[in-house]
Amino acid sequence: MNHRRIMRCAAGAVAVAAAVRHAAGLGAMRRTLATVDRLSPPEAPSEEETVAGIVHFVVPVLREQPHIRAAVDWFVPLLKQWPGSTLTLVTTARERAERILIAEQIAARSVRQPHSVAVGMFPELADDELRAVRCCLQRPGPVSAHEVAAALDSVATTDQVVDAVLADPALAALPIRHVHYTGTGRKAAQVNQAAAGLLRTPKPAYLAVYDIDSRPGPELVERTWASIAAYAARQGSLPGVVQQSARFTSSGTSPHRWERALCRGAARLQTLWTLRREIPAFRRYTRAVLGGHGPLRMLAGGGALAQTVGHGLWVRLDVFDNLDGLPTYTVLDDLPFGFRATVERVPVHVVDHTATAPGPEDARTLVEQGQRWFANYLDYSACWAEATRRGRGTPARRATALAAGWYRGATWLARTPATVTCLYLLLWPSTRLPVRATAAIALWLGLVTPVGQLAVVEGKLLSPRERAQASFELLLAYLVSSAGPALALVHPPARPGAERAMAPKTNRRPTPGANTSVTSREAR
Repeated sequence: MNHRRIMRCAAGAVAVAAAVRHAAGLGAMRRTLATVDRLSPPEAPSEEETVAGIVHFVVPVLREQPHIRAAVDWFVPLLKQWPGSTLTLVTTARERAERILIAEQIAARSVRQPHSVAVGMFPELADDELRAVRCCLQRPGPVSAHEVAAALDSVATTDQVVDAVLADPALAALPIRHVHYTGTGRKAAQVNQAAAGLLRTPKPAYLAVYDIDSRPGPELVERTWASIAAYAARQGSLPGVVQQSARFTSSGTSPHRWERALCRGAARLQTLWTLRREIPAFRRYTRAVLGGHGPLRMLAGGGALAQTVGHGLWVRLDVFDNLDGLPTYTVLDDLPFGFRATVERVPVHVVDHTATAPGPEDARTLVEQGQRWFANYLDYSACWAEATRRGRGTPARRATALAAGWYRGATWLARTPATVTCLYLLLWPSTRLPVRATAAIALWLGLVTPVGQLAVVEGKLLSPRERAQASFELLLAYLVSSAGPALALVHPPARPGAERAMAPKTNRRPTPGANTSVTSREAR
C-alpha cells in the first residue's frame, strides 16, 4: 500500500469517526433537552422532601476592581432570601506580586526598545492601571520598575476595593465577609482558605463557588435546592457535589464583523459541549457510581470521569473537607477536583436547569481561554500521580479516570484537524463518492443539525439564511477550536509553584451585566 493510499484511508477513517461522534452527540443532546430547562417547572417537593439548607457563596477575585460593587449588589437579595447563607469575597496578595512582575517587564522593554512598549501587551491590567502606565511611559527615555510600580500602586488593588465597598453601612448587618489570602497560590488556595473559616453546623450546608461575573438568579438557586431535595428523596442522602451547567452567549462587542461571527459560533459550540457532552457525562458517571459499576464498565459506558467546572460548583462542606478542598498543585482547579471526586467515587448531581454565561468577545481572548482551559487536561497526569501517592481510590479507578481525561483532551485537540479533513474530502474533486458522502454527513451532523436543535429549544424559527449563517459561524469556531489546546502543548501555563509567573487569566474588561442567571424555556 503506497503512501498516498494510506493517507486517503486515514482521511476516510477520520470522516467516519467524526460522523459517528457527531451522531452520538446529537442523540445525547436530544436526551438532555428532554429533561433540561423544561417548559413546566418541577413539581414542588413534599414537606418530607424539602431540604432547608445553607449555601455559602464564595467568590475568589484577582485583578477585578471594577466588578466588585455589582457582584455584591447582586448577591445581597440572595442572602436575604435564604437566611443563614453567606457571601465571601476572597482577594489575594498575589495581585501585588504580579504588579511588581509586570512593572519589571515594562521597565525591561522600555530599556531595550523604548518606542515599542505597548500597554496592550499586558492584558492582565485593568483600564485604570493601563491609563496610569500610559502616563508613566510618556516621559522621555526608559522608565524604571520602581516608577511603573508606583504608577500601578496609584490605582486601588482589588482587596482595597472590597474593603471600601463593604464599608457601606447598608451592608454592615449582612453576612458578607472579606478574606485576604496572603500566599502566592491561585483560585483553589483562595477558595480553600475561605472554606476553612466557615462554621460547620448540623444543618445541610454547601459551599458554592462562583466567578466575579456570575449572576445566579433566585430561580436558579431555588431550582438547585429543589433538585437537591429530589435527589435526596431518591437516594436517601444529599448529593456531595452539585454542578450547575451553563449555556454561553456572545454580546457582539467586537468592532470586527468576522470576530463577532467567530465568537457567536464559539459560544454556540461551547453550549453544544454542555448539552452533548458535559451533562450526559455527569449523568453517566453518577449512575455508574450509584449502580456500583466497576472501572472498566464505567470506561466503556463513558462515565469514568466527572469533569466538574469551577463555576456554579456546589460542594457539601463535609465532602469538601473529606476531599481536602480544591487541588492547589495544578494550573486550574475545576477538572482536577472532578478527578479527585471520581477516584473517591463521589456522585456529582447535575442540576436540570442551565444558566447563561458570557463567552469571549474577541479572537485573542477566545484562543487564550482555550489555552488556559486545556491546562486541565495536561494536569491529569499530576492528578493521577497525586492520587496514587496518597492512596486515593484503587489503581483501576485512577487508570480509567486518567484514560477518560486523555481521551477527552485528544478529541478537543482533534476538532479542527477533523473538520478540515472533512472539508477537504468534501471539496477535493478526486474524492470517492462514499467517502465524500461520509464527510458531508459528518459536517451536516456537526454544523447544521445542532443549530436546528438549539433553535427549536429556544423557540426560534430560523430562516434558511439565518440557519446557514449560524452553521457557518459554528464552522469558524470549529476551525479555531484546537488553536488554544495546541498553544497549551507548546507553551503550557505556569504551575502554581512558579511564584514569578502570572496567573493564567486576563482582566475582565466588559462590565458584567446579568449574564449568569437561570435560563429556562418559560423565561425565554
